Amino acid sequence: MYIQGVPKLIDHDQRRRDVADAAWRIIGRDGLLDLSVRNVAEEAGLATASLRRSFPTQDDLRAFCLEHAAERVVERLERIDPQLSPREYCEASLRELLPLTDESRLEMEVQMSLGALAFTNAAMRVAYDRAHQYLAAGCRRLVNLLAENDTDYASLSDRVPDEARRLHAFLDGLALHLVHAPHDENRAWAEAELAAHLDSLRGP
Repeated sequence: MYIQGVPKLIDHDQRRRDVADAAWRIIGRDGLLDLSVRNVAEEAGLATASLRRSFPTQDDLRAFCLEHAAERVVERLERIDPQLSPREYCEASLRELLPLTDESRLEMEVQMSLGALAFTNAAMRVAYDRAHQYLAAGCRRLVNLLAENDTDYASLSDRVPDEARRLHAFLDGLALHLVHAPHDENRAWAEAELAAHLDSLRGP
């Protein structure tokens, strides 16, 4: 009897994760066209009306999925050991930005599926541009880290803007290739290419 009088506490962070996970499962299994508040609510075991209060429109739900994917990447980046050498830290960070695991591959598939809507959907364009700018800034920070803290990259200081753009383009291309590769393909070659690209930043 006493328990019935206690209000149910809601872990909002856990609920956000549950909603995002349900949405990604739908995108991965059924495709982007099946992503809806009703389908996500059913997949997550939540009341549709309750979820619709958080996401009144399809665009709200889509933008949330895109932003949550970025949040998960940030969480992994924050777990990287700051005591690593600048080169090791950069390489570890960049690996987290690539779809090298099943988890990160699903995240990338979600981002690419939703990102395609940005060409015709103004609301999604805002969310996609934010993610694009975040990655561009991250590339610049990592290139700066090498230029300022690793003597092997001393000559890089005059090329930071150009090399940051080149790194960004390299990551985009490599990520696209990995997403389209067979799921059982060995991805070690991609890590080797990443290491080679970082080597190239040292200059001649």
